[in-house]
Amino acid sequence: MASKRAERAAARRIRDRWRSKVWYTIIAPETFSSKELGMTPANEPDKVLGRIAEATLYDLTGNFKKMHVKLYFKINRIQGTNAFTRFIGHDMTTDYIRRMVRRRRSRIDSIFNVQTSDGYRMRVKVIAVPDKRIKSSIKSQIRKAIAKFLTEKAREMIFSEYVKYILMEDSKRDLVHILKPIYPVRRIEIRKSEVLHFPEEKIIEMPEKEKEIIEEAPVEETTEVEPQSVEATPESQK
Repeated sequence: MASKRAERAAARRIRDRWRSKVWYTIIAPETFSSKELGMTPANEPDKVLGRIAEATLYDLTGNFKKMHVKLYFKINRIQGTNAFTRFIGHDMTTDYIRRMVRRRRSRIDSIFNVQTSDGYRMRVKVIAVPDKRIKSSIKSQIRKAIAKFLTEKAREMIFSEYVKYILMEDSKRDLVHILKPIYPVRRIEIRKSEVLHFPEEKIIEMPEKEKEIIEEAPVEETTEVEPQSVEATPESQK
């Protein structure tokens, strides 16, 4: 009997802890029309800050062809029961990237940092796949052309404009066009982005060794570690 009473008391304590929690609605930035991303519980507002929510570009735009694009948002402001976020990066599913790379074709990875006109610093990773194997010298030219073009684009745009640009089809069409004189590339994707610095934050200088790694030509095959996201309950499951 004593053990049963203890179990019931423990169950009541668990229920009470959940009853004390408040469900916060996670809101996407204005860049993505302030759409709801889901919900997350917490017994104090401060505990919600810093949590990361994940959504696909399909969830936010309704474009079925963008289901493979995953976006990450970090909660940085609480107002009432609304948890507002900012975009911190994106990547693509590994199976989509794997389908891009076929046998007897080169894989060209380009990794570089950019800065937008309003002071945001980002790391951008691009993958290009021509229709056959090509020489290393041509790969190097392609990498340089991609980095130069997207770096200049970033200087011309504010952060929200640049994020939209790299996620949509315009960037792919432009890259295919500028690479055509070097070598025709049919498959190209901006496969990943990371926000390295927000203007209101203190800039942390990158170590010299890491700078050298980014400036060098990246390896043909890369392994990505999936970012850990906080579980959020979709709006449809409320």
